[in-house]
Amino acid sequence: MAPKTVQQLFNLKPEEVNALAVLSGLEGYRGGRGEDVAAVAANVLARRIAGNWGGIDVRNIAKSPGQYEAVFDYSMQQLADPAFGAQKLGGEAEYNRIRNIVNDPSLVGEQFKRSKGAQSFKGVSAYGRRQPQDYMPIPGKSNYYHDPLESTLFNRGLGIFNSPGTPRVTPTSTNRPQPPPQLANASGSYGPTPEESMRIKLMQKAMQGVSQPENPAQKFINFMSGIGNNLGVITNPLSTPGY
Repeated sequence: MAPKTVQQLFNLKPEEVNALAVLSGLEGYRGGRGEDVAAVAANVLARRIAGNWGGIDVRNIAKSPGQYEAVFDYSMQQLADPAFGAQKLGGEAEYNRIRNIVNDPSLVGEQFKRSKGAQSFKGVSAYGRRQPQDYMPIPGKSNYYHDPLESTLFNRGLGIFNSPGTPRVTPTSTNRPQPPPQLANASGSYGPTPEESMRIKLMQKAMQGVSQPENPAQKFINFMSGIGNNLGVITNPLSTPGY
């Protein structure tokens, strides 16, 4: 069965998911649909992919010196303890809600994509330093995210999140609208289309060298044309001006 959780996709230990929940719940804005909580989790996983922020264990990344201020005073053992997480996040129900958010690949993956695998973020107090390209999940309330992964690592992360059940981004450049049928040959010409011209040429080529019996009507037309030529006028009854 295809992986369904962040824990399965990234091969995390349960203790790492616990630590990810506590860290994300304390660092992120918990309102909305949990976008900022998921964005903090995506930030931790982006650092894990980069590999130079304390290793690959979420607990080590969380406690990397001088990084996540909200957990400065807590040990890795405390962050991994669900009872400690429930205490710090306001109860078991809230802890479980946050843990479900950070373990949901559709929520965390979406924030990873939107932030382009941001490796850094700043809080509300640093809004004055925000740059136009920085990503903010919930304007005016959430953190803002910057320092994206380089393209190879970002695509690696997208590949991890791009599991069955996760919406894929499909290119739209090949789905260009086609002109209406009545306008497909609207070039100012009322003659045959290129396809029709080709068919006519093939038919004419096939008819070359084949003698056809002249019917009485054609004899009459030829006779009248001969008279018209002698008189200097057009008398072909089948001729039509403008064609």
